[in-house]
Amino acid sequence: MSLLDRGESISDEALARALDALAAVYHDTPSGRPSDAEAEPPRDDYRLIRQHVGRIFPDLGLYATADPLEVPNEEALVGDAIDDISDIALDLKEILWRWQNLGADDAIWHFRFGYQTHWGRHLHGLRFYLHAKQF
Repeated sequence: MSLLDRGESISDEALARALDALAAVYHDTPSGRPSDAEAEPPRDDYRLIRQHVGRIFPDLGLYATADPLEVPNEEALVGDAIDDISDIALDLKEILWRWQNLGADDAIWHFRFGYQTHWGRHLHGLRFYLHAKQF
């Protein structure tokens, strides 16, 4: 999140390092428990986040991808690096809100669940794209 908060252009290498560190944090984080509280985090405007991310990463865009569980894969899929970063940022902002308002257990549970079901897929698709661009 701090990379995005600066508002300045970020290199592909710095983004790759941040994504690698984020994935490592998932693996080093113990399980948590979701809160029983009815509180819902505020919803941020996706369009505003996406515009901000697009300004910070002007050289990132669409990339080819495929379903790794479908072999042979006959359907070409397209990933969107700006969408990936935007979704990861939105999910992490929600986790931060949960930490501040519902406690560590709830935030950790949502952090791990989100990695397994949503933002982790964005992270690894984006990381594969960055690797291809770098090497």
